[in-house]
Amino acid sequence: MKILHTSDWHLGHHLCKQSRRDEHELFIDWILKVIEDNNISLIIISGDIFDSGFPPNYALAQYYDFLRRLSDTCCRHAIIVGGNHDMPSTLNAPREILKFFNIHVFGGAEPDISNQIAPILNENNFIDAIVCAVPYLRARELKINLAGESYTEKDRSLVQSMTDHYNKLSDLIEKMKKEKDLNVPVIATGHLFTAGGKISDTERDLYVGQIKHFPSNHFPKKFNYTALGHLHKYQCPRETPPVYYSGSPIPLSFNESKHEQFVLVVDFHNIDNPIIKKEKVPRFRQLVKIKGNLEDVHSDLLNNSFESFYNLEPWVEIQILDENPTPDIHEKVASFCDVPEYKLLKVMCIPQKAQTMEFQSQKLVDLSPLDVFKKRCEADGISGEDYDNLIKTFNELMYINENEEED
Repeated sequence: MKILHTSDWHLGHHLCKQSRRDEHELFIDWILKVIEDNNISLIIISGDIFDSGFPPNYALAQYYDFLRRLSDTCCRHAIIVGGNHDMPSTLNAPREILKFFNIHVFGGAEPDISNQIAPILNENNFIDAIVCAVPYLRARELKINLAGESYTEKDRSLVQSMTDHYNKLSDLIEKMKKEKDLNVPVIATGHLFTAGGKISDTERDLYVGQIKHFPSNHFPKKFNYTALGHLHKYQCPRETPPVYYSGSPIPLSFNESKHEQFVLVVDFHNIDNPIIKKEKVPRFRQLVKIKGNLEDVHSDLLNNSFESFYNLEPWVEIQILDENPTPDIHEKVASFCDVPEYKLLKVMCIPQKAQTMEFQSQKLVDLSPLDVFKKRCEADGISGEDYDNLIKTFNELMYINENEEED
């Protein structure tokens, strides 16, 4: 059988207040064609389907329309697990209905861990594969109390609890295989940050003030493939047995546009040695980042080849390197960017001496309201269930505010 591994769609995402709706629509059209062309039996989405816990209505419509169209393809099953940006209740709300269409949703960890084991049946009702469906794991769901522990102790406790979680699932699956005399691939999911993983500027910490690195060698060796989400760049933390991040399908920042985007097709013709093929996602919109002094930036803009991919205008970010910028520098940049070939989204002015420190701190303008609130909670030492409840309440308030603005 063949599976398609993807993650971090972030439906509802905005870049510098510009909606990515059109790009996501084009991606959905493209991925449905990839599913048909590769005769995919199972699609796995490893978290962060949405960009926020309370996505806008158009993002929900895109998600459900994708699932509707998926049922008309050769793909018989879907496994969808929640990420740190997803609200478990939002994902789980329709899951009992979705089960009738072989779409299995796991917004958060299950109270009964055995419910995270999803046998994948073929048209003859025989088991073709077993999925160990693990979403983004919260300390509360792991039933551990981190109050009073140091950051190092919290890291250690969370790593051990997550390792135990995967080991328990692996043991249950081995027992099932033995009882049913099965020789089928076992596929695990996860939404976390593995040790050595390469991050980009749009990825937020897995746990604020808590675990940041889960060792890839802690995934049980009995998993034939582990499909991860959370990091936006395609990468392979472990080759044998394979552990992969598919990465996000569209670049979520100008920096991410430097990398290619992929989905992964995994062929289990040989269960113990699956063939992993990268399917390159087209760039649906050109994102251009230009950096230099004012004269160099002006020259680059004049000489750059701007292209409207899929009839979507290019977007541009400019960083002016100037030790003594004049007060009207933003107006000067805007004046020579007033052209129809592209849209200027962002202008930053950075002293040249600060180049080596550019990414050591984050500017308030680059953070979402949720990021700022999380950092405030971290500074106050809030964690565990209190932290989760505060984040949920904040998301609800943001949702109410956004809908009032739309009305």
